[in-house]
Amino acid sequence: MSEGEGSEAGYPGFVVMRPPRLLQNVGTLKRIAVSKLAGIRMISASFSGDRLLFQPWLTVMIDEASSVSVTGVYRTDSPLGREPEGEGPTFCSRKSAWLLDADLASVQKASNFRSYLSCGEQVENVFTFVNRNTGPEVIGVTEDFVASMNNSELTLRSAERAGSQWHYVRIEVGDEIRAFDIGYSPVTTSIDLVESALPEWLASVDRAVGLPGFQPDGPLTINIDRSVSELIG
Repeated sequence: MSEGEGSEAGYPGFVVMRPPRLLQNVGTLKRIAVSKLAGIRMISASFSGDRLLFQPWLTVMIDEASSVSVTGVYRTDSPLGREPEGEGPTFCSRKSAWLLDADLASVQKASNFRSYLSCGEQVENVFTFVNRNTGPEVIGVTEDFVASMNNSELTLRSAERAGSQWHYVRIEVGDEIRAFDIGYSPVTTSIDLVESALPEWLASVDRAVGLPGFQPDGPLTINIDRSVSELIG
């Protein structure tokens, strides 16, 4: 075939083919679920007619083998400590989780595996919108946690914890001072500064997502990495 022959319009020299059949197994379910969990880049919603965009400030993914969770705090682009005064939200607390047993039970009822991965309820998400008046604890704890990571060295040291429930931890920080991500396995390694502050921060977000929060005018819009849709095809 000569170059361009059989190519899709707009893609000269390439042939766009349907992705291969997805194997219906635990590995595929988890791979797609993790991509969905980690792929959320921005959250937007309207409040009293104003469209607000929330970007990642601090997110933590924890893999426990048969479950994976992402806990996060997102914020608008206002400088920290100088958010606009008013009644609207400036922060979003997020709790998302994938449970293997629940996913297996759901996929067994699905007639089409690819459609299930595209539209099924693989991942449970809770988003709660707050500001400094309605969610002071989670904002304060997040500020302290991020500041400690900005001001100190994150030293990875060897550890032997075969019984650790956490198989893998990934932390992403999008702060005004530093933006970085780091991942490690608590089974064989440790970052003392992170592990000393992480339980308190996780608990504060758990409490924050349980708050009434500000109710958006309609459905949320979530921006995801392109790789999520590419995996599903």
